[in-house]
Amino acid sequence: MELMSRSCDLRMEFCEAMAQWFRNYEAAMRANQQRALRNKGKSQGCPKVPVDRSSPHWLLHRLDCGPPPPEAQTWLSRVNVDQSEIMQHVGQTVLMVTDATGLPLGFDVVSVGGANPKGGAVVKGTNSQKTKDNGEGKMTERILGLLRHCMEAPMSGGAPRRPQILRVLDRKLHKLLRRSVDTVATLRLTLTSHAADDWGAPPPRRRAAAEPDSSRAARAGGPPFGLRWPSCATVIPQCNAVLYCSDRCSEIDQSRCPEDSSHQHWCKKLAQCLRRGAELADLPFTYTPEVTGEDFEMERFLTQNRLDHGYWVHWSLLVRSPHFLLHSEMDHSGESTPTWLTGHADPYGPLRAESDILLSCPGKGPRAPSLTAPLVCWLQYCKWRGLSLSSPVAALLSSPLSIYYIMTSLVPRDFPELNILKKKSLKIHIIESNREFQSLLVFWELAMLLPHVTFELLFIGEGLPQECDEQQFLLQQKGDRLALVCPSFAQEDGVGKRSIRVRGYRRAYHMLQGPKPDLVIGFRPAFRLHDFWLSTLPRLQSLKVPAYFCEDNELSCVCSQQVMGAATGGALSPPHVNPFHSPLRVARGDNRLPWYSNAFVFHLIYKTVAACPQRVPLARPRPCDPAQPLPPANQKPPAEASKMTRKERKQAARNIPRKRK
Repeated sequence: MELMSRSCDLRMEFCEAMAQWFRNYEAAMRANQQRALRNKGKSQGCPKVPVDRSSPHWLLHRLDCGPPPPEAQTWLSRVNVDQSEIMQHVGQTVLMVTDATGLPLGFDVVSVGGANPKGGAVVKGTNSQKTKDNGEGKMTERILGLLRHCMEAPMSGGAPRRPQILRVLDRKLHKLLRRSVDTVATLRLTLTSHAADDWGAPPPRRRAAAEPDSSRAARAGGPPFGLRWPSCATVIPQCNAVLYCSDRCSEIDQSRCPEDSSHQHWCKKLAQCLRRGAELADLPFTYTPEVTGEDFEMERFLTQNRLDHGYWVHWSLLVRSPHFLLHSEMDHSGESTPTWLTGHADPYGPLRAESDILLSCPGKGPRAPSLTAPLVCWLQYCKWRGLSLSSPVAALLSSPLSIYYIMTSLVPRDFPELNILKKKSLKIHIIESNREFQSLLVFWELAMLLPHVTFELLFIGEGLPQECDEQQFLLQQKGDRLALVCPSFAQEDGVGKRSIRVRGYRRAYHMLQGPKPDLVIGFRPAFRLHDFWLSTLPRLQSLKVPAYFCEDNELSCVCSQQVMGAATGGALSPPHVNPFHSPLRVARGDNRLPWYSNAFVFHLIYKTVAACPQRVPLARPRPCDPAQPLPPANQKPPAEASKMTRKERKQAARNIPRKRK
């Protein structure tokens, strides 16, 4: 079931992948043009890559850009997209390269004014033969450059590869390439003799075992490149939670094997999870009705509030930093700052008032809440911190406040023997939480909420950047503002008492060697999607350390219970709603379940190790009179007197060996 795969909206994922690939393609084309100028127009030839064995036939498509249809115009208006920008591209042509199964390998956008009967590209308003030949040559070079880049870096991923045969699904483009067949041969591929009118019979596609179920169902019987978006899906009436693109997909999912992967097995659980939506939407913010509705769109909300920089880039699929660049507010004293710590100057983006409050020095902040009466909801926190209920900053603060809630409310209840509220220093391991590692400055709230505690945060995960492996730095006040200080660039004497030490380790948690932490926390762990949890969970059980995890949906907690039982034989505590979960609902394209970041909290219940059976002690002789001397160690115990005669006792005494003097 794809709703367990936590995948993002398909439209956003597809557009993001295409945009990133096209940016790299344009950069490669500019580099190739400069290289051609240096080499005086000498062609590059074919890349040295192996043949695509799974699909030796590649296809070249031509898609003319026209005005959006009425259905698309409604959706574009709803997400506040300026359609005048789209109309500027009307009349352009998209060249798309796919394999025989319809998998996209790359594309290019060219401006074509028309085509002559021979297939050459013509510039508007020109009729000379020289201009026609020039247009044909540029179009041919563009197509060959596109094919070469698709071989070197296919958009669908995988190893570099090349086709053996190229089929063109446009007659004009086919004639154009036939006129330059010698140039096409430099790529070591064969052009078909005729243009293809359709896709043809695609080869059988080998299905991966770990492929999402609904993705397989969406392709069953459909066109190779036909995509069905959630607007075409219908909800199943039994649970009213899952969307299907057709009745056939619904029937397939109902009787899927094994039984625990079918919808019939999960239908009642899905209905129960759907009923938690009202409880999750009970928030005090003024924008709650907008951000908790089923039709809420994250991208439109971020665009309307201009949340396009700072830590907000990690919440959007349209704005993505090309490299892992974190913070620029570093202490540059003495030496240069590591490049992996430069980047975001304003962690809270355009929220200037909130930034001044949250990044101010401790002396100007409010008094810390009492440990006997900690904060337990957003309303209390915003009133204590002086934040407006109309501010969306709660989405960024959800993770540090979830840690505060776990420390002050859950750990004292579940593990009272730890006395965690009386500790002056805490070492917390944060597992597989990449977005939290990219939003480090928000964790300064822990120092404001618990000023008597010295924190050491260790971020461990395979998704962390390579540059941060085994690196450490400090969150510390510098004057009136918060700054990041590298210990290697700062004097130890200059490290203030009120600081948070942060370390990063790029590895799986079970590969980490070090002292035992006080607490382990994970955000969006997805036990069922990653194999390393089968080794990490036994490692946590051997440490016997309190481990809490925050999931986006109750169904993910149920799936995590299965993995925990299979990996360690243990269990999970019943998940309950996290009062400091993010107020922004996460849209899912294939279900209607309420998804919120850090929505539910649970902790691991380790399997009780059975005590080793004790050995039965041997029967010891009855204690004798202290005045009576003990017999030698090698002397055999005599038989009971009541069963021996006097003659037998004398004979037994003679047989006892005696030590010579």
